[in-house]
Amino acid sequence: MSEKILLTQTVKKGGCAAKLPAGELRKVLGNLKLRNPKELLVGTETMDDAALWDLGDGRLMIQTLDFFTPIVDDAEDFGAIAAVNSISDVYAMGGEPKTALSILAFPTAVLPMELLEPLMRGAVERIEAAGACLAGGHSIDDDTLKLGFSVTGFVAKDRAWTNAGARAGDVLILTKPLGTGTLMSALKGGDITPEARDSAIASMKTLNRAADLMSEVRVNSATDVTGFGLLGHLVQMMRASGTSAILESRSLPALPGALHALREGWTNRAHVTNESYVKDEVTFAETVSSELKLLAHDAQTSGGLLFSVPEKDADRALTALRTRFPLTVPIGSVVGKGSKIVTVN
Repeated sequence: MSEKILLTQTVKKGGCAAKLPAGELRKVLGNLKLRNPKELLVGTETMDDAALWDLGDGRLMIQTLDFFTPIVDDAEDFGAIAAVNSISDVYAMGGEPKTALSILAFPTAVLPMELLEPLMRGAVERIEAAGACLAGGHSIDDDTLKLGFSVTGFVAKDRAWTNAGARAGDVLILTKPLGTGTLMSALKGGDITPEARDSAIASMKTLNRAADLMSEVRVNSATDVTGFGLLGHLVQMMRASGTSAILESRSLPALPGALHALREGWTNRAHVTNESYVKDEVTFAETVSSELKLLAHDAQTSGGLLFSVPEKDADRALTALRTRFPLTVPIGSVVGKGSKIVTVN
């Protein structure tokens, strides 16, 4: 390949910003009549990160899958981000990933087959760094490049996390800065600095392994922040838990260049659909800037983990998490159920 191929220029939308609108998806799932065997402890009901299946021996099996179109230009980086994003759902349930199966759609009429090697090399490096292995997969010839993985992991039954256990008085903690959606839109538009690009890619390639760090902390609820944005996933957590949340907008961490990109108008379709998903359940104080509102709706690809922990454990959790995720910050608190699910101050 003599000429470098920019993968973002081959697709209309990339990463988790390409997800179907959360509101429409929830309506469809709500109309399905699904069988719920007793072993299925977590399915579709709470829109949690993965399925939990009781193996009957004190362990739960975690099953998840994720795939999307290119969010970055480099094939190896894209493979790595696709793998990390897929594995994240296992980490969000407190588990350890063990096997991954690839889901690949490759446009042979548009891209050279030689791209497959760096693409999969990036993915395999991250899968093996997570302690898992690539055990197979499936590929098709398609019009647009898509890559993802079906991941299986395990967790002790008494150590599993879900998005349904948040309690009033908890502190909300976020492990990664926000802004990958707007920054990658700016990348596609050729309006991003090398620093902003590299910091976003580094964040998306960082594995969300955190269960070992939280072994001495009570985790009441957890989720990862991806395509529905911080507010979308927080609303799902509060809805599943029967609680509400107060979010401090000035505490929201932003990747370098993210707020500038938002001020410059680098938004995408997901900003609109994510806002529509939560608009009836979120209220903003008049002092919240338009950039911070957009940041809270920004679709994250391979975003951080969002924890709800008792206030007495918050400092210990922050200290532990910052050893691996140095930009971890508290962003709000959980309160009793109110008229709005989330209030942003």
